[in-house]
Amino acid sequence: MSSLNISQSALAFAVVLTVWQLLRRFVVKTSLDNIAGPPSNSFIKGNMGQLFNFNGWEFHRKISDDFGRIALVLGAFGDKQLYVSDPKALHHILVKDQDLFDQSEALFTKMMTPVFSVAHLRNMLPIFYDVTNKIDVAIAKDLSDGPREIDILQWMTRAALEMIGQSGLGYSFDSLEDEESENLYTKSIKELFPTALKLRFIQEFLLVPLAKIGSPKFRRACVELLPLKNVQKIKEMTDIMDKTSREIVDSKRQALKKGNEAVQQQVGQGKDIISILSKPYLRHPH
Repeated sequence: MSSLNISQSALAFAVVLTVWQLLRRFVVKTSLDNIAGPPSNSFIKGNMGQLFNFNGWEFHRKISDDFGRIALVLGAFGDKQLYVSDPKALHHILVKDQDLFDQSEALFTKMMTPVFSVAHLRNMLPIFYDVTNKIDVAIAKDLSDGPREIDILQWMTRAALEMIGQSGLGYSFDSLEDEESENLYTKSIKELFPTALKLRFIQEFLLVPLAKIGSPKFRRACVELLPLKNVQKIKEMTDIMDKTSREIVDSKRQALKKGNEAVQQQVGQGKDIISILSKPYLRHPH
């Protein structure tokens, strides 16, 4: 069987699975069906258009007034979702249960404590000063030929990512020299979420089911067949982020293997998150 036939079969299977995911929402009953909720004004969007509307506060207030603090809302194509506004329930969901660490989480917390210690946070200040000075120099350079419009939001975003990269990950993403020097990784991070929002429905009904089928190589082949510009854009951004992340982890592990002198020469000097998490891996690689 040719690779084209295999890909076509994979795509057909993904479509059939998606159709079944849609149909089962109307055939299979769940406990959520016993909860009252507002009617949806769209079969495709459900209540999502009302919930995430910039002027949708009146809709949220109506849910609270008519149905209380727990209500059933519909996602795309009839997807049943729980709407919770009860403070005590939200406290249990988002705050209280986070304290119930298992052994692995306790170990993780113990390893990460030095990263967020007062002493380490104090050591971040020189990094912040250095980044802000670079921004100052770069903007002054852009204005050297006279007054012109400057995209301050773009510079502030790059500065924030660079501060996080150096102080948290021990890696410099951006030289901050001029507008054209922006790193591909930082561009991908900025564009990923807005692009993903455009694919909210496709992600839920096609990409999520597809992620449960076959091997990573098989799933990637299916994604590459999708004739959707934003899907391909996210794939490219994911590749860039994956490649850069692997390079960061590899560089940290190599420095740790070489010893303290090599670690001290890196950004973060071995006190960043990646270096701390890599130390147990080197001691117990399996």
